[in-house]
Amino acid sequence: MNIVALPRTDLRVSSLCLGTADYGAGLSEADSFAMLDEYFESGGNFLDTAAIYADWTPAGKGSSERLIGRYLASRNRDVVVATKGAHPDLDSMSISRMWREQVESDLNDSLKNFGRETIDLYYLHRDDTNRPVEEILDMLESFVQDGKIRYYAFSNWKQERAQEALTLAQSKGIRGFVASQPLWSAAKPDMANIDSTLAAMDDEFVQWHEANNFPAIPYTSQANGYFQKLIADPSRELSGSLKKTYESDAVKAFNRERLENIRALMNEKGLSATAVVLGFLWSHKFPVAPIVGPKNMEQLHDCLAAAEQYDEGIDFAI
Repeated sequence: MNIVALPRTDLRVSSLCLGTADYGAGLSEADSFAMLDEYFESGGNFLDTAAIYADWTPAGKGSSERLIGRYLASRNRDVVVATKGAHPDLDSMSISRMWREQVESDLNDSLKNFGRETIDLYYLHRDDTNRPVEEILDMLESFVQDGKIRYYAFSNWKQERAQEALTLAQSKGIRGFVASQPLWSAAKPDMANIDSTLAAMDDEFVQWHEANNFPAIPYTSQANGYFQKLIADPSRELSGSLKKTYESDAVKAFNRERLENIRALMNEKGLSATAVVLGFLWSHKFPVAPIVGPKNMEQLHDCLAAAEQYDEGIDFAI
């Protein structure tokens, strides 16, 4: 598996980031450990989770982090651990949780869950545009100074706020944010049909990342299997959420054209659908490490095989 160096840090991460939202909740501990073993033994080293994960299940909030903590305590692994805080409460998504006391509480809970003194990469899970960027940067810098986090990043921020944070960090002589975690895949989502607190990568934001050599660690990097499902069974009736997100009148034509381009590249180069979908992301001119969230070993092997198939000499402009 390729290794991606994240600029402005000493972090070197695998080109596939393993998303673990279901670990310890939707997946049993035994199955989770087996998939983690397979991922690490295949050259992976980059785990993504969040304080809020599994809050919607009987396992409860923090169960993914706690499972990772147990796993790492039982293994000798070279690992970069990333987690996220500052997510709104699930029963009040319109109310931000960006006050220092709230973010620090999430951070302290995450450290306890992992059984670690420091987190390698800490994301703000959402933005709060009512909070001044300078205040947010000062808060995160204080966590770095306290030794609780090494580097920090943002998830679901828009370009205007990202640029404001970059400019402000430069003026203050600090490192600032080192990566983004946007909603991004080869498919175009209909944002009118998605949680309004999420933010997607668009063409202009791609150009911003390229101009600043700013890493992206995209989530939903395979559009929840949208292309793979249609390629495997063209007559398949998509689930309600997939259809609403990727087959609305606003985006269906674009995504169906992408689907045909993916088929053509698969046939021309002998690649899997997953290799093309992830290759589209890897081929950009800035560091990209897509998050994948396989729910079983077969899906994990498909993602790992895609990483092995990726060839920088192939034009993945679909």
